[in-house]
Amino acid sequence: MSGSVLFIGVGRMGGLMALRLHQAGVPLAVADLSDAALAPFRGLGLPAAAAGRDLPGDVVISMLPTAADVREALLGPAGACRGAVSRRAVIDMTSATPAATVALGRELEALGIGLMDAPVSGGMAGAKGGSLTAMVGGDAVLFERHRALLAPMCASARLVGPLGAGHTLKALNNYLSAVTLWSSCEALLVGTRLGLDPEAMLEVWSRGSGRSHAVDVKLPRHVLPRSFDFGQSLELFCKDIGIAVALAEEAGVTAPALAAAAANWREARDRLGAGEDITAVMKLLESWVGERG
Repeated sequence: MSGSVLFIGVGRMGGLMALRLHQAGVPLAVADLSDAALAPFRGLGLPAAAAGRDLPGDVVISMLPTAADVREALLGPAGACRGAVSRRAVIDMTSATPAATVALGRELEALGIGLMDAPVSGGMAGAKGGSLTAMVGGDAVLFERHRALLAPMCASARLVGPLGAGHTLKALNNYLSAVTLWSSCEALLVGTRLGLDPEAMLEVWSRGSGRSHAVDVKLPRHVLPRSFDFGQSLELFCKDIGIAVALAEEAGVTAPALAAAAANWREARDRLGAGEDITAVMKLLESWVGERG
């Protein structure tokens, strides 16, 4: 595997992904505003700083909360693409807005830097085990040239269209995830209040037409044990669903289920707190039983 990587955004998920690259032997530098996030990488002797401007790396990989954060990290005053270090490509693995990504691509192209959007699905477990699924938007030649860099992090990486297509698909993926998590929690709550065993319900659903990632992973690992620690905040989940709402409007598609999902998850965020884990939605549903029952 040729080339080196500057990984920007080594928080809970990004840190696990960057570690996979290091373990695969990829020359690595990391940037993050959090000293705590950088500490494990400094312990490994890797170049690390709050900003990427002076850090090495032929390819920049970003894993940040929003498109605005990505642009600042790349093209802000201390941005990774503003210094003397030459960059040949950027792979943005953030869940961001397609329009902002296309605009960023034009700015980077003017600097001679290629951009791909490659958001991922699979959660913290996927990041730790290198089994994420990447949805890639961008030039086919650029994708093939850098596919090997995705392999330590992703069991599957597919080019799904031009620049921005990966972020479009990720937003729709998270909409589906939102609907199945909410509805699965509702079904589990109804069944348990009617005397059904929750583990029996999940086993049956996982073998039938009710199967979903929520049934297979989120409920048995994070809801039933009441750890509520899947690893995705309500704030960022609502951001992703909001992107899907905007995409539906752009496409001229009436999507009442999407609108309802967005409203439900905004209420969960406002009632539970923006930093709460998405699997904690069960606590909201349980509170409604007490309020309305």
